[in-house]
Amino acid sequence: MSPTMLQQADAHHRSLSEPKNGPFTYTDPLSEVPTLSGVDTSIDGSTPIIDMEGLLGPQRSEFVKQIGHACEKKGFFAVKNHGIPEMKINNMLDTARDFFHLPEEERLKFRSSDPNSIIRLVTACQESELDVTYGVRTHTDPTLITILMQDDVPGLQVINDDKWIDVNPIPNAVVVHVGDMLQALSNCRYKSLLHQAIVNCEKERVSIASYCYPSDDAEIGPAKKLIDDDHPAIYKDFTYKEFHESMWRVKCSTAKRLDLFKPESD
Repeated sequence: MSPTMLQQADAHHRSLSEPKNGPFTYTDPLSEVPTLSGVDTSIDGSTPIIDMEGLLGPQRSEFVKQIGHACEKKGFFAVKNHGIPEMKINNMLDTARDFFHLPEEERLKFRSSDPNSIIRLVTACQESELDVTYGVRTHTDPTLITILMQDDVPGLQVINDDKWIDVNPIPNAVVVHVGDMLQALSNCRYKSLLHQAIVNCEKERVSIASYCYPSDDAEIGPAKKLIDDDHPAIYKDFTYKEFHESMWRVKCSTAKRLDLFKPESD
């Protein structure tokens, strides 16, 4: 079998990849796809957990600090007591799973080449390909934040202290992580999360990612309160439309695409 990137079974609210004319498949060299090597599975308790109920109580400011600390030190956190009923989460995941069990011709009816489509679907891998464990290559999201619901099958991996670690699913919790736009707004205080997804070779994995974007005409740039003589602006102001258009030109899948908006890039 030639080396291929297995197609991740995710339901996307907006595309993070270029529109394709053919089926949703990826053909990448073996050296460029995620592998399990180099992953530190011994780290325990590495995911910050934020209890949303705390934001409604007298210690709200403390929980806000916890969120800020998680964004600054980790780039992601898990949220519990978020108000989404467990039954609804399970129903959404079951619906996504049922969809990818449909015949290919049925799934392709929902395919769209429009990157602004409300829902984007990536087909699951074929069972015959499960002997090769690849997934979604290393990338950051061009978002403010990304909210991820995942089933009980591990697969999400993130960079932590220069090591890849597994972000194992936490029951009844969703994962929130920093995107490129929040990195720009925070003047690089919050780093866009570098992450990848690994397909389990024994059990299918389903996740649903909601990508939170600004409007095209929104002006993005470091918040004025974060800029002073000791902390000059790392990025100049730009609109999200300018960023989105440049993203396809540089063909970069990480926050380095923000380098185009550094003052010295003029």
